[in-house]
Amino acid sequence: MGYRLKVYKEYFDFSAGHFITFGGRCETLHGHNYRVEVALEGDNGPDFFLYNFSALKPIVRQECNALDHKMLLARENPLLHFETKADEVEVRFEQRRYIFPMAEVAFLPLENTTAEQLARYLLGQIRDKIKTLNLPETAYLRQIEVGVEEKPGQAAYYFEPF
Repeated sequence: MGYRLKVYKEYFDFSAGHFITFGGRCETLHGHNYRVEVALEGDNGPDFFLYNFSALKPIVRQECNALDHKMLLARENPLLHFETKADEVEVRFEQRRYIFPMAEVAFLPLENTTAEQLARYLLGQIRDKIKTLNLPETAYLRQIEVGVEEKPGQAAYYFEPF
């Protein structure tokens, strides 16, 4: 038993390019207009609310903005090989070769840039920022969940104890 709050605002979005590897193959480079939602679960505190919406919304927006108009690259993907230079990064998968301006890349500590992995990454970022705020109601949080929608009707969620 407990309470659950969810935030999903129109501005919790980002447009980004990516490609994933699967089954030893690499899909073609493409992009999405991603949407993000966050849910927190726990108990009401002494002020009778779970967590302050006004504190949560800027955190989610900041994380979306950090990925907006970037090429998302999975730094931990064993099938991708990276070579960074002063202002660019070269990405290789077998015979394919991509070169991106470093300023337009988001290197993510992920194995792949799937919606599932992006949800896990964003959850960690958002959770850590919530903890940094050190608001009293943080003590009442039990679980956090983040959803990443690639397009309407196609989303992945990741959750873990707070």
